[in-house]
Amino acid sequence: MEQKRERTADVLIVGARCAGSPLAMLLARQGKRVVVVDRADMPSDQPMSTHFIQPFGMAILDEIGIGDKVREFAPAIPGFMNGVEGTVAHIRFPAGRGGSCPRRTDLDSLLVDEARAAGANIWLKTNFIDVLRERDRVVGAVVEHDGKRTEIRAEIVVGADGRNSTVAEEVGAKEYLSYAAPRAAYWAYWPRPDWYTQDPRYQGAAAIIHDGDRYRFIFPANRDQLLVGVAFPVEELDQWKHRHREKLLELVHCHPLTAPITDSEPLSKVLGIINARFFFRQAAGPGWALVGDAGLFKDPAPGLGICDAFRDARALADAIMEGSDLALERYWRKRDVESIELFYFARDQGSPSFNNPLNRLVFSKIARDKALQDRIISVVNREISPAQMFGWLLGAMLKGQFGVVKPFLTAGKFIGFVQKELTYRRKLAESI
Repeated sequence: MEQKRERTADVLIVGARCAGSPLAMLLARQGKRVVVVDRADMPSDQPMSTHFIQPFGMAILDEIGIGDKVREFAPAIPGFMNGVEGTVAHIRFPAGRGGSCPRRTDLDSLLVDEARAAGANIWLKTNFIDVLRERDRVVGAVVEHDGKRTEIRAEIVVGADGRNSTVAEEVGAKEYLSYAAPRAAYWAYWPRPDWYTQDPRYQGAAAIIHDGDRYRFIFPANRDQLLVGVAFPVEELDQWKHRHREKLLELVHCHPLTAPITDSEPLSKVLGIINARFFFRQAAGPGWALVGDAGLFKDPAPGLGICDAFRDARALADAIMEGSDLALERYWRKRDVESIELFYFARDQGSPSFNNPLNRLVFSKIARDKALQDRIISVVNREISPAQMFGWLLGAMLKGQFGVVKPFLTAGKFIGFVQKELTYRRKLAESI
């Protein structure tokens, strides 16, 4: 192997996808010397991602000037359907503020191109090997490209390399509030029927429908495709072994919403995520930081991951520009405060016990009440908390809905725990 060479940068970012490239773009636009390394080439898929972007995330892309470029290949999704069993609520996004579901081959390539156009130095097909340290401070990293190793000295090394982050491992980032995923999921892509937008059953929307202890999901992707899949308890994984395609087709063909849109052959192989783990990680230390799934990985049920990657990239760019270890720590603590409630909201949505009398009552009310539909949108747009959204449920109990008493009490304890955790995280943030 060739001798190590040395280069310098202000910021070295490991990972060039939904967190790393926006961060690089924002920093390079402000004059930072940025190097981004990624072991993949572009364009390339990220097969572990169902890639829905909520309106909140699209608003950030608009803010940094690339939202319309995404919509060129993945037009806006006007709303979503959410429901339990046969009760489905159609929730429309405000006009001009839809979500999007771009394939990662296109989205990630666009993000890399924009970062490069801003002045970032992008090294693809490059492996991160290890961090460089001086005493207890990270001062760069060793990377390998085409059999040659290079030391890159940098003021800050950022891990944007996903949930199995090697950077997080090398810097010793501590994990907390973690738990094993109770579900696995498989999906594939089908041609999107011409009638999907006009049909009153779908109205062009994305969908998550809980049925028993499974849920089915539909996301209109770019190039006239539909991502269609099933999430199920991990205890059922043996039923899928060596028959992923057969089992997926069986389950999408038997449901009244997914059967009409999967009557042709899939366009892709079956993809999936199994044995996942959700967590927070320490997101900053002397000379290093984590962003995106490397620092926070939540249950994908409500589709918040890419939005949070954009949000945290923007916040970390501000902290790096401020230029101190305290600014990095403030970024970390603020991220926790902004994420705790939605982390547990996602945990609740992803639980196999989500289909219960309380949530069936919730969705029966949401389906009929525009004000409650607007509250759902306010939650995913980070305008109100999940706890605020469910405050009205006590009234349902007082009107004789005694079947919801037990799950309501359970939910109350859960919300109380989350609020206690939020209070603790706020104190940590305020102490800096």
